[in-house]
Amino acid sequence: MTGRRNGNPKALSCLALLAGLAFCCGCSSTELEQRSFPLAVGIDLQEGKESLVVSFDFPDLAQISEKGKTQDTPMALSLEGQDMYHVEKSYENNTNRLLDYNHMKAVVLGEDMFGQEDMLRSLLQSWEQREASARNTSLLVGSRSAAEILSLTSETEGSMGKYLEEMLESQKDFKQNKIATMGDLMNQWHNQDELLLLPVLTENGGRPAITAYAVVSDFAYRGKVTVKEAMECFLAQGLLERFICEPVEDEVLEVRNIQVSCQIEKKGDAPVATITIQGQGRLKAGQANSASERYRLKERAEKSLMASLQETAKKMQEEYGVDMANSYLLLGGHNRELYGEYHGMAETYNKTVQHLFQVDISLLDWE
Repeated sequence: MTGRRNGNPKALSCLALLAGLAFCCGCSSTELEQRSFPLAVGIDLQEGKESLVVSFDFPDLAQISEKGKTQDTPMALSLEGQDMYHVEKSYENNTNRLLDYNHMKAVVLGEDMFGQEDMLRSLLQSWEQREASARNTSLLVGSRSAAEILSLTSETEGSMGKYLEEMLESQKDFKQNKIATMGDLMNQWHNQDELLLLPVLTENGGRPAITAYAVVSDFAYRGKVTVKEAMECFLAQGLLERFICEPVEDEVLEVRNIQVSCQIEKKGDAPVATITIQGQGRLKAGQANSASERYRLKERAEKSLMASLQETAKKMQEEYGVDMANSYLLLGGHNRELYGEYHGMAETYNKTVQHLFQVDISLLDWE
């Protein structure tokens, strides 16, 4: 989680939002007063019905508005509708305001949304057709419901959308802030050829916390994996800036400057993906003072990580039928013969490919 800033961070965020809104092209102050700007949206299936329950999270603009003209807009609101179109129309009819998604920070989907493929497709289609709905909006999953996550505002001191944005930005493990987005799920919908891991939020001490990752492949929800297993998947795909390795109890090694390469070739009747991971490690807990101790640490770390990656790859393939390394996306550039054999057969490839991991960690001391 990010630390608190000097002053009132929520008020500063809202001031920045108001400043940005003031300069919206073609929007007068009167027009702004007729709009509502959700920072997060939670979407669940209505129990026992083929309809949606959509929860909106709005900034608390009334606290800083001199004229108080936004005070009649609640910070949170849930509405039911057949689809997003009818939910939005219901909002407009009940508030006399238009919804404007230009400042959306996050979308939280209830797990049950993945059990209704038609409704999920309809949701993505409406999102894709709406110009103001950005494809790079962060995407998360509510472990029990999205509405529950958006209601956890007493401990977060205001907007859940802003809180989720700060929480995701505080994650320094990923390269280029590689967080799952609505655009990623749209790509899954259209192409159905890659593994997608979505952060799962659970209430923890009155705040949302990432406690697992949802596995989505071929536009189907396959189940959940632990945070550790998800991080190993991201590592195998070359998406991590740093990785924490624990070779033995009370020994913690942080690996940075990670470089990952993948070679794919056919051996016997199956494709084999050889994934080579190189990085520089620094001991964060434990001791390795002499050259011999450092050498043994290097061996332990490499052996431990290779074994753990192999175990996770086996679990992902046997339980969910997916390739943790997402190597199908690389097939066309690595092996044209295999690409021709498995073209349009991502699911078959993911169930068939074998994995071989090679790890090389150089031990360094850095500040």
